Amino acid sequence: MLAYQVSRTMAVIALVGLIGVVAVIAISSHFVPPIFTASSATTTVTSTASVYLLSAVGPCKGPGGYTPCFGGDFTQAEIFNCANAAAASSGCMKQIANPSNPQMSYQITVWYPYVGHSDEPSPANCMYESSGDPGHFYYAHCLPLNSTSFVVTEPSPPPL
Repeated sequence: MLAYQVSRTMAVIALVGLIGVVAVIAISSHFVPPIFTASSATTTVTSTASVYLLSAVGPCKGPGGYTPCFGGDFTQAEIFNCANAAAASSGCMKQIANPSNPQMSYQITVWYPYVGHSDEPSPANCMYESSGDPGHFYYAHCLPLNSTSFVVTEPSPPPL
């Protein structure tokens, strides 16, 4: 009878320990930011706390119309294949439109690299302006995909 009680006690202790480990993993995974990884033929991009300028025009609006929306899915990121133009003083200008409704569109100009300015935040290396918010320039972080293309990112907001 004593052996049965010891085995049962050990089983209960093991079960409680297992439940505790599962709870710690579940709670800690809520606070660890997701890691997004995307691969292309020439490079791999990994970002732990970024959202990407999306290729779809969404509900984001400014005083002049639609503006870029940002999201966490790299596969939906707008790819800018204009690194040479982005490095020029005129920047890389691109029209982004909703494929199902061309009326939903905006024009964006990206300057990349854009570094060494006293007012830029630390991780920023590029800047953009959109036709939906004319006259306002926003710092961002551009991630190169290869020698000619890049994506625009911003820090992801904290979890709610």
